[in-house]
This record gives sequence, structure tokens and C-alpha cells, in this order.
Amino acid sequence: MKKILLLLSVILVVGGCASKRYTKKATKFEEAGLYEDAAEYYYQAVKKKDSNVDAKLGLRKTGQITLDRKLADFTQAYKQTDYKKAVYNYLEAEKYYNKINLVNVGLDFPEYYKEYYEEAKGDYLNKKYADGVEKLNREDFRAALTVLEEIKGIDPHYKDVNDLYITAKYEPIYRDANQYLENEMYRKAYYTFETIINGAGNYKQSVALKNEAQAKGTITVLVSDISYTSYKYRDVSNKLTSEIKNELSRLNNPFLKVIEPSSLDVNLYENGQMNMQAANLAGIKAVLTGVVNNYTTINGGTKKEEKKGYLKEVTKTKNAEGEEIEKVKYYKTTYYEYIQNNKATLSMSFKLISTEDNTVLASDVFNKGNSDNMHYAEYKGDKNKLIPGYWRYKDRESKEDVQHDNKTDINKLQNLLNADKNIKSAQELLNELMEQSVKNVTNTIDKYNPEK
Repeated sequence: MKKILLLLSVILVVGGCASKRYTKKATKFEEAGLYEDAAEYYYQAVKKKDSNVDAKLGLRKTGQITLDRKLADFTQAYKQTDYKKAVYNYLEAEKYYNKINLVNVGLDFPEYYKEYYEEAKGDYLNKKYADGVEKLNREDFRAALTVLEEIKGIDPHYKDVNDLYITAKYEPIYRDANQYLENEMYRKAYYTFETIINGAGNYKQSVALKNEAQAKGTITVLVSDISYTSYKYRDVSNKLTSEIKNELSRLNNPFLKVIEPSSLDVNLYENGQMNMQAANLAGIKAVLTGVVNNYTTINGGTKKEEKKGYLKEVTKTKNAEGEEIEKVKYYKTTYYEYIQNNKATLSMSFKLISTEDNTVLASDVFNKGNSDNMHYAEYKGDKNKLIPGYWRYKDRESKEDVQHDNKTDINKLQNLLNADKNIKSAQELLNELMEQSVKNVTNTIDKYNPEK
């Protein structure tokens, strides 16, 4: 709670300082006769600190001068019957008045200006409306849209401008969508109708037409059991079949529908083979077939290897001069390193085949490997004192003895002592490959677009 109060205090202090700076700048602009600039700085000062009385008084004075000038511009345009300029001058003045009013500084905006504005607006919008209708009748949709957008910007409720605006904006898109539908570009038609619906609702039965495009463009797919080149691959094939069906069913693809053979009242197989003609007559447009060509799993055994090293012991003593010195002793010892490598491979292929003419609509081959390694060291003593090296005899010295007492080699050994001892089994690695394979199949089918 104290931190929150402190933060609020800081914000108030900073805001108050900024408000004073803006007020000083505003005063200088006011003294120079630059009232609109002065009003803007007074406005910023009030926004920073609502209790700044000097800023509010300054804003009321310079803001009123600024507003009066804007209204004078409006009056001049109105008298010259330049109604377009009059309309926009009035809207600018009104916007400025509302802006200042939001910081609780009231300005004088006489009501009679509103009467003159309504007259100018009526004349100007009447002409713009006629121009927009004329362009719309000529089917110059882009030009009509520009005119109608302007009318909406001035008065969004003017006559039937909203209906005309929808026609100008969406009629060209609607015609394109119908053209796509006639040309059997069902997916493009679907998404074009969807654009219309999102912006204009059920414009000219767009919902029904969108549904028609979806129905005609949907590919009903039967996933046949993934076959295998060897009986030992059967379990993997069955799992792949099941997962592919599940993943395809979960796709958010409006043009893909997975059909289960059990839902059909017809036998689609003849002598163990898919009868494409029967499938086509049953409403199936494509059949997904696949084959597991090969897979392997290798669990490499753990290799244990004894390593020679040293325990490094550092002691501190003082020499004859009283200076502190370090003495290092190395004690021969052994530790163990463990190494294992597991592997898996998977090779499969698939095809999406049209039941109409047996053409291959999409296909791919998945042929990948996966592996995981384990390499760590274990030491039962104080591993922080362990350093790598080599010795020939544990109980006596030899010329071959060497201590690798350097940062690089010690870090390597410490990394092994702290390394992860877990390793993925070959079956886990195969499962990952199967997941990747399923994604490969489903992504390929999902991206298939007969219109490209």
C-alpha cells in the first residue's frame, strides 16, 4: 500500500511540474498574439493537472478566441454559399469545442450557428447524394463509394446512405463471388462471400451462396488403413491410421470432411482392393492411402568406462617470511563415464487419390531418423575436487602420470558430472517420428487446394 501511495505521489509531482512548464509556454505564446498555439499549451497544462487554475483561465480566454476565429471562417464560407467549405469549417469548430469541453473548460458556442450549418449541410449533402446515386446507377462503384463515404462522415444517418454505401462497397465483391461460383472456384467464392457477410450481413442471400460454395467445394475423404511391407510393421501402421483420422477430423478446414466406412451402407472393397467407382457413387471424392515401408528401433546399450583422474587438494601455509602460500597435492583416483545412443527411423509414403479418375491429388514421402544421446560421469567422492588426467600405477609415480589441471579440461569433466542422465527410449523416438509423419500427412491434405 505504501508503494502505491508513493507511486501516486511521484505521478502527481511529475504531472504538476509538466503542467507548470506548459503554462509558462502558453503565456509566452499568448503575449505574442499566437492564441491558437497558446490555447494548445494551456490545454496540455490542464490535462496534466486539472487543478491548475491559471491554465484553465488562460484556456478559456485563448480557446474562445480560437473558436471564434473558426466560427468566423464558417460564417464567411456560408455567406459566400461555399457550402462544402462551410460544412467542414463548422465541423472543425464543433470538434474543437468538444475537445476543450472535455477538460471542463466551457466555451461560448451560440446556437444560431447550428441553424446555419444545417442549412449549408442540407444543400451540400443533397448535391453529393444525387452525385452518389448517379454514379451508382452507372455502376461506377468505386467513385460512388468515395462520395457515399464522405456523406457518412458528415451525417451517417442521412437518408438511405448506409444502404447505398453497402451496395457501392459490396456489389462488386458480390459479383466476383458469383463469378467464382460459376467457374467452380468454390473455395475462392466461399471466402469472398464470407467477406461480404462479415461487412454487410446476408447481402443478396450471401449466406446461402456461401453454403452452396462450401458444399460444392468440400472434399469428402475416406482414410483407408495404412498398409505395410512387412507384417512386423502392422502395429505402427494401425496407430498411424488412427492418428491420421483423428488429426484430419480436428482440422478447421471447411472444405474437408472425413468419412468413416462404417457410416456407409455399401461395400467399398472388392477382392481386398478399394473399388473407386463404388466409393465415388457413395459420395466419396478422394481416398487417402499410405504404406509403411520400414521402421527401426535401436536401444544402444549403456557403455560404462572407468576413467583415471586426481583429487586436487589445496592447503594454505605461511613461509619463513610470514607470507601465505598455497600447496597443491594430487591423489590418484578413478571415476566412471556412461555413454548410450538410441535411434529410430521411419519411412512411409501416402497418396490422396481422386475416386473420379484415379488421379493423385496430393502425395508425399516421409523418410526420417531420430536419435538421443546420453553421456555423463559419476564419482562417489568430492566431485568438486576431481580433475581429469592419467596415471599408470596407483601406488607409485610414473613418467606417464599427468594432471590436466586447466580450466578447459576441468569444465568438460564438471559438465559430464552434472550432465542429464535421462535418455529417450527408441520407442519414444519412434513415437516422435510417427507424430511428425501424421502432421506431414494432415498438413499436406489441409493445404491441398484444387483451385491453385
